[in-house]
Amino acid sequence: MEHFNWGIPVALDLFFAGFGAGALLLAVIADLAGGKQYQRITRIGAFIAPWPVILGVLLLVIDLGHPLRFWEFLLRTGPGFIMFQPTSVMSIGVWLLTIFVILSLLYLVLTLFSWVVSWGAKLRQAVGLIALPFALLVIVYTGVLLAATPNPLWNSVFLPAVFSVSAISTGIAGVVFVLVVTHICKQSMKLDPFIPKLEKINSWVIGLQLFIIILFVFAQIQSAAMRMIIGSGFGLLWWVGIIGLGLVIPLLFGLKEEDKSPQVSLIVSALVLLGGFFLRYVILIGGQI
Repeated sequence: MEHFNWGIPVALDLFFAGFGAGALLLAVIADLAGGKQYQRITRIGAFIAPWPVILGVLLLVIDLGHPLRFWEFLLRTGPGFIMFQPTSVMSIGVWLLTIFVILSLLYLVLTLFSWVVSWGAKLRQAVGLIALPFALLVIVYTGVLLAATPNPLWNSVFLPAVFSVSAISTGIAGVVFVLVVTHICKQSMKLDPFIPKLEKINSWVIGLQLFIIILFVFAQIQSAAMRMIIGSGFGLLWWVGIIGLGLVIPLLFGLKEEDKSPQVSLIVSALVLLGGFFLRYVILIGGQI
């Protein structure tokens, strides 16, 4: 089996890429669906989107050992200066992340300034439509990067689905987190109505994620790595940190109909984010043991 030496920087890159792309996906959908009606969601999602991806890429570049040579993934000297290999998942990923960062930064600028002019909304939404497929591709790529390897644990059709749904969930949780922080800082008496709505939507996304994780576990249960992950190796982190705190509690909390404390919403959204990182860390590291 091919040997990999991927550690925490790669796990963070997978998490940050999915998180940022998930936030942009929510922002653009809210923009196209409601415009000014959902402009707070659009603004927060757009503000979040580029920075985690940029941070993840920086961590990955540093982890390569020759950060100043990162440009070689994109360009080369001589004829055909564009460096792109369609058969390389890594090459495709570098270009996806680069284009995503450019589009998300442009969308952020337009989101901040386009509301003041009549034609600004159309330009912003047009850029959002262009950015939308790249956000989806980045979300899927975070799982395909591992699934394309011969590693017995990662080589599963369910892994890209697990990471993709998790990315959408963390994107929603990130927007909720910022909305709650804003509410607490303003000391507002009335809770932002978008917070419980997004929490309920996220509970359905988390339910889907749990279902796909079950399929992934059963599909890979014969591998020693999977048995180690859910057993004596990462068992406590898997069942308590990822499944319990990161998925089941947010799922049940989001389905509650009664009024919710903003402080609890802050903690629950943070648990979703932390659980999303632990999910990638456990699967990445567990597959190499």
